[in-house]
Amino acid sequence: MRAMRYTQTRCGLRVLAMNALSGYNPSVSSFDSLLPNLSSLLSSGLLLGSSSAASQASASSSKTDPIQIELSTLGQLMSILGTFQSSLQQIYAPSIRFGGGTASSSNPAVASVSTSSGAQNASYLLNVSQLAQAQSATTSFSLSDSGSTVVGSGSLTISTGSYAYTSSTSATSFTASGSPVTISISNGTLSSIASSINGAGAGVVANVVQNASGGYQLQISQASTGASNNFKITVSDNDGNNTDQSGLSRLAFDQTQAVGSGQNLTQTQAALNASYTVNGASGSSASNAGIQLGSGVSANLLATGSSNITVNVDFGQLNTSAQSLASAFNTALGAINSLLGNQVLPSQDPIARQLPQMLNQQAQKSYSNGSSLLTTLSQVGLNYQSPAQYGLGGTLNLNVASLQAAYNSDSSGTANLLYTVAQSLNALANSYTTQGNGTLVNETRALQAQQRTRQLVTNTRPTPNTFPYNLQNLLSYPSSNSLLSSQQISGLAMYALVYSIGAPYALNSLLVGQGLGLSSSGFSAIA
Repeated sequence: MRAMRYTQTRCGLRVLAMNALSGYNPSVSSFDSLLPNLSSLLSSGLLLGSSSAASQASASSSKTDPIQIELSTLGQLMSILGTFQSSLQQIYAPSIRFGGGTASSSNPAVASVSTSSGAQNASYLLNVSQLAQAQSATTSFSLSDSGSTVVGSGSLTISTGSYAYTSSTSATSFTASGSPVTISISNGTLSSIASSINGAGAGVVANVVQNASGGYQLQISQASTGASNNFKITVSDNDGNNTDQSGLSRLAFDQTQAVGSGQNLTQTQAALNASYTVNGASGSSASNAGIQLGSGVSANLLATGSSNITVNVDFGQLNTSAQSLASAFNTALGAINSLLGNQVLPSQDPIARQLPQMLNQQAQKSYSNGSSLLTTLSQVGLNYQSPAQYGLGGTLNLNVASLQAAYNSDSSGTANLLYTVAQSLNALANSYTTQGNGTLVNETRALQAQQRTRQLVTNTRPTPNTFPYNLQNLLSYPSSNSLLSSQQISGLAMYALVYSIGAPYALNSLLVGQGLGLSSSGFSAIA
């Protein structure tokens, strides 16, 4: 054997070492021929440790790796909170939210009644003296047909707004509430004019009606009810007279003008507000729908008359929701307590320490609840019990009798408090689990980044500043690696030398002594 002396730079040494290691000859080999040799070295674990040894080391270390334990704990915490949130959302979801109650009307022909969240036990006496109605006006003439006789040609300009009335049919002025709409009419019949008006979106509705004599008339009505919802029609008649009782001008309707001279349609229904009393208190509305009788209770007026309306909030539904809130809280905190007690001491992880304490605070705090005096869970029968060990989560215990008493005195306040607490607990859990900025999510990402960084430099024995253990074994016991050629063994020695030059690690004496020959005059390897 002969000694070879190398004076190349570090980069050159790396290239020569890898060439020798793989059997690559740059003068005769192609790049493709290099790959099988490198692949065999990597797959056999000669450079980075055998696959079986690596997997055994990984399995062993994962059981005690503090980062992996922490990641597992955080993952379980997020799963617990996710289940907790699902339970809370079922409590306050709008489609099933408790506290709506039921209502009944003694005279459903007068009013229909509905309830929403916030309703509470109550009785209402509703008296309806006037329904809201829309202004309507009808042609003063009638025709024997609706689709063949021509009324006239020209244009109609329709405005909606309100009149300043001096009588039921006479006004001093008209104030428009929007832009006027102009409709062109050519040889219009009653039916074609009605169709043109309805298609223009002018805020009025036109219909052809048949009178008691069998004749046909055009009726035009405001689209909205209420005393301030009126309309005005001005005409540009092709016959040159825009206000007379001939041609298209017969459809003019301006109540600031004289009847028969600009006010040619006949008002058949005045615009009026609904008038009513609720338990003796007077009310007025431009609409017959959505009349508020009390908190969470509304009525649609159908006719004049009286009706007794009774509202009952369902205590059974309220009780079920309170039980669900306590169960969700206790299940979540119990799981968190078990997890932290078995795997991570609260004192070691600020996130783990704060989470149960934050949930405990939510169960004990005072909440804003509108005008209700019920602001804490204990006032509605949900009593908080502290944990046996500081730093863990407590429990909620439901006293049904106390819940019933709160319901009897303030059913709306009781329901709203439970709703508010469920929503608040969900918001807290969401701050920990939200993708992008959740506390647990951010900590998990930080730990994963730390773990990836460590894995880049710890695919070795746990002893610092040493080479991968299989490289040392290879150089120490070359006879056990009969599958390698002498050229590849020499290359490994060169690779170890270059590794020591290019990285801030110290070769231990065994590796240097058995793998390399080092002298004061340079580096040498046996070829």
